[in-house]
This record gives sequence, structure tokens and C-alpha cells, in this order.
Amino acid sequence: MIELLNSNYLPLKTVCRSFSEVFFTLLGSAERIHIASGYVSEDAIADLLGIYEKGYSKELNLIVGMGWFEGFPAAQYDALARFGDLLSKKELGNVFVANRFKYHGKVYSFFGKDNSYSAVVGSSNLTRIDSQDKVYDTDILITGDNVNAEIEKFLADLQRYSVPIQKVKLPAEKIIEPKNLFADYLDVEQVSEQKLCDIQSSLTDTVFVIPIKPEMKSHLNCYFGRPRMNNGIARPRDWYEANIIVSKKITGKRDYPKREFTAITDDGYKFQCESNGDYHKNLRSSGDLKIIGRWLKGRMEQKRKLQIGEMVDEGVLENYGRDNFTMTKTNLPDTWYLDFSTEK
Repeated sequence: MIELLNSNYLPLKTVCRSFSEVFFTLLGSAERIHIASGYVSEDAIADLLGIYEKGYSKELNLIVGMGWFEGFPAAQYDALARFGDLLSKKELGNVFVANRFKYHGKVYSFFGKDNSYSAVVGSSNLTRIDSQDKVYDTDILITGDNVNAEIEKFLADLQRYSVPIQKVKLPAEKIIEPKNLFADYLDVEQVSEQKLCDIQSSLTDTVFVIPIKPEMKSHLNCYFGRPRMNNGIARPRDWYEANIIVSKKITGKRDYPKREFTAITDDGYKFQCESNGDYHKNLRSSGDLKIIGRWLKGRMEQKRKLQIGEMVDEGVLENYGRDNFTMTKTNLPDTWYLDFSTEK
């Protein structure tokens, strides 16, 4: 049987199921999973890492197809290594890196309890296995067909031309810094150097210092809150989800923003933020709670001061060099400058 899968974001809403929906349905009934994906993302690996740390125990082998040749962001490489070590230690599989040729495919094979195979083939990389992703993908679900055995054999062959993550010794030039922290976020814009200079020239004397508190389940640690149940699988909250709780001593001041505003960051990103809740205590990115978390945690990850799946505690903040960020009012309407830099 063949089924078409679509992301289903407006305005192109279809009757098809999505990749994310099918992925977790099959994960819930699988005995063994084999994945080959050209690209992966930090938050997708955090999702899988959290699932296995919360007790999921099915065999999984993951092949990453492009990183050996194009390089890995430091946080992504470290997360893959940690996930591979976890799988290997539990004798549940491993993470592999294709090193004989670039592999750009996206193939997901699930061996079920009824001894049948299902596979998803299409455009969905193992990036953000989350229905909130704004990249529109189309895939094909193939179930109970002769080609499923061929797909499984191909993945086993591909694994032979890959190396376990534990044996990957990348030279320094292969650990790359992302050119854009928000490559797949449609609600975030990179601003030009000139625009950033103009913003910095428009700063006023109104500045708020926003503490980042090492709370167990809020601020930058929402990932460790109550898990979501998905087809019997306990999934952690999104790795980059963030909810900064600001004290009334700060929000009660006259100039503190008490509605949606535009944020321009010191490293050149533009997105919308809002303050809401009792006495406007919740400071969040508008629409997608992961944006401000990606900005803050991503900065720490880039410097290898925070590992994927690790709690943001006092030690992490101390190692990064800051336990706060600043919000400075500009002369532009409803526009604030956010700074989380450590180079002063």
C-alpha cells in the first residue's frame, strides 16, 4: 500500500497525514528502526535522545549522509555522539556517518511487531520532527510491499559504507559554525550589517537586564517539563522551547514592553516577542516558543558551553559568561535590541 504524506501547512491543507504523525505512529509499533538522512538537526536529535532516556527501548540505527563531507555544527556533532553512545551502551544500535560518498536521501524503515515492514521515503530530513516546522515536505509511506525488503537491504548495505560515530575523528575545519541559527524558521529574518549598525545607533538609555534563572522546568529548561505522550511514547518538550519568567520588579516599570514588539539581536536576527500573563511576567517569542530558546541556547551550544539534552544550570551559565541578557529600547516604534554577547 502507498500513502501520500504532506506537511499540511496553510494555505496548502490536504487530507493527507503528515510525516511527523506517521513517524511517531510507526515508532510506537516498531521493533526495529533504520534511518538514513542527508541532514539532521539538533532539536530532532534532542527529541530522540529524550525518548530513549525516558525508557523507549527499540533498536535504532541512524546514518547521517552529508556531515562527513560538509562538516557538522559542534552542538550537532556532540549530540549525535551522545546519542550513539547511549544506543551502543544499551545495545540498541548506533549512529553512523557515511564516509565513502555523500548520501542525500531520506529513508525511514520500520520493522513491526507483525513481522512486516513500513517505509517512508521522500523529502523529509531528520531535522525538526515536529508538526510546527514551517518547511513543507512531501513523502510516500510504503507498507507491505516487496520494495520494503529492498529498502531495508539497501539501508543495511549503506551502513557498510559508513563509520560508527565513535570512530569519527573530524579535523577542526569540519566543525563548522552555522551561518544562520534559524535556517528553517520562516518567522526569523537575518538583518544586514548596515541595518544592525543603524539599530545600534538608535539605542536609548532605557535598558532592562533580564535574568536567566536555572529553573528546573521553565526559562531555558522547558525540555525537562512534563513529557508529551505520543502513541505510547513519552516525548520531551521541544529542546529549544523557552519561557523566560521576569520579576514584577522589572515588568512593573513604566517603559517595560507590555505588548508584542520587534526584537533585533546583537548577532543580527529579527523576530517578534511578546510579554503576557500575570503582570506580563512571561517573556516569549511570538507564535513559536522555540525562537528565543534557539537564540539563547544556540549561542551557548556554538561555544560548546551547553550540550544537547543538558540542563541549563548555574555552571553552564557561568561557563558561557552570562546569566542574563539585556533589552534596550530603540528610537524605532516597538523595537528593542537584545544582547546576549560575551565579548565586551
